[in-house]
Amino acid sequence: MAVVMTGPFLALLEGSSVNVALPSIMTTFGVSINQVKWVSTAFMLATAVGMPLTGWMGRRIGLGRTFLLEMLIFTSGSALAAISWNLDVLVVARVVEAIGAGSLMPTSLAIVTSIFPPTQRGKAIGIWGIGFMLAPALGPTFGGFLTEWFEWRAIFGVNLLLGIGSILIAAAVLERGEMDRTIPFDWKGYLTLSLFLVAGLLTLDQGRELGWDDPRVLLGAALSLGSFAIFLALAVDEAHPILPLRLFRNLDFSMATWLGMTRAVGLFGSLFLLPVFLQHVQGLDPITTGILMMPAPLMVAATMPVAGILTDRFGPRWLTIAGILLVGYSLYQYADLDAMSSRWALIYPQIWRGIGMGMINTPVSTAAMNAVERKDAGHASWIITLTRMITASAVIALVGTLLPSLRRVEMDRLGAALSLHRTPPRELLDRALMMGYGPTKSARVARGVLLRHVSNQANALAFQRIHMGLALAVLTGLLPASLLSGKRVE
Repeated sequence: MAVVMTGPFLALLEGSSVNVALPSIMTTFGVSINQVKWVSTAFMLATAVGMPLTGWMGRRIGLGRTFLLEMLIFTSGSALAAISWNLDVLVVARVVEAIGAGSLMPTSLAIVTSIFPPTQRGKAIGIWGIGFMLAPALGPTFGGFLTEWFEWRAIFGVNLLLGIGSILIAAAVLERGEMDRTIPFDWKGYLTLSLFLVAGLLTLDQGRELGWDDPRVLLGAALSLGSFAIFLALAVDEAHPILPLRLFRNLDFSMATWLGMTRAVGLFGSLFLLPVFLQHVQGLDPITTGILMMPAPLMVAATMPVAGILTDRFGPRWLTIAGILLVGYSLYQYADLDAMSSRWALIYPQIWRGIGMGMINTPVSTAAMNAVERKDAGHASWIITLTRMITASAVIALVGTLLPSLRRVEMDRLGAALSLHRTPPRELLDRALMMGYGPTKSARVARGVLLRHVSNQANALAFQRIHMGLALAVLTGLLPASLLSGKRVE
């Protein structure tokens, strides 16, 4: 368990650490923000392309060998990133890292599923998920410390050392797993699925910046949908498809996949909104923002093992329903946030959201893995991981588009445009005069204060509307949660 937790932990820790170091990378290589963002974008795309290989490789060479190979690829990419001499080399290194990292999480989950019997998988998956939740919470602080005290290359250097140690321990501890060299590789399915993922994720990523009616965005959407249609047509007649559609005939697996996407809505929608709110509306610095956001992942990590034990004993249905209600309640609490909200008003909903997420994560993952045969564990693990990732990208794109649009609507509704052309309130003018500004400049200063106040209020109202929408979206998971049976396939 310790060995298979290490790989995903390192991958997620580095992923969240590197984002903090992007400004330093820009300075080192003398590049713009549009160029340096490919350090993260390329990693995301290669991660998605690497995941579908998990199921085939796990059955072809064994899950233990697959895990070792993925760790070796990931660590090799870290070594190249640490010595990269320009941005192009760094982007290539990140792609190499992502090919290994993208498969580490589903492979490790498949190994946990294959080692532990169905009656103990809830507890095992709950413990396994601790690293999954702690790494993103610790990453920004870890990356900030290394970048400030050393330089950004230290992030990859530390990962290299830890990765080598993990490989040596894994080689000594992990069983190699069963092999079936007769299984062919579905090249057509893999290529069309990869094209769908790359085009779709790029479209979601660029749509917010270029506009959803931009010809390039529309072309990317058409290419993604077209390749997905071709993929489905090919998968129907394929004897060994890269994505076995037959798994979705199992009601528990289908419902668990749906619930995984529902969880992503509640998690990533709020993760995207809260830092923006804390820094742009309340004016907090990044360090304070990171500290205020830590309660949620800490509560998830604390809840998941307990939820796993309860899942093994009582099944996944009622825990999942309770978790959905708690997450929905926490998002509803954020519908009252404004610029004057206290620290407790920010932390309190996160506690409930963290507990709720922990009560969703473990039962849903356990239900999904218990619904399939051991030989399909690799396929099932990457499917539920990838669908969550795609949902997260879609939610971030949607929220990122809605936020400025709703802000403009709220600005108009508050009558900001009219108010700014009138004489500012006497109180603001008097305050500006007392600060030593002349009559003419006092009016401009007062208008600026008024604009800032109205803008903050419009931002707060936009955040409130979106959080209410996220709460309603999460509550749609009550239906699939009520359909979970918790049956265990040996």
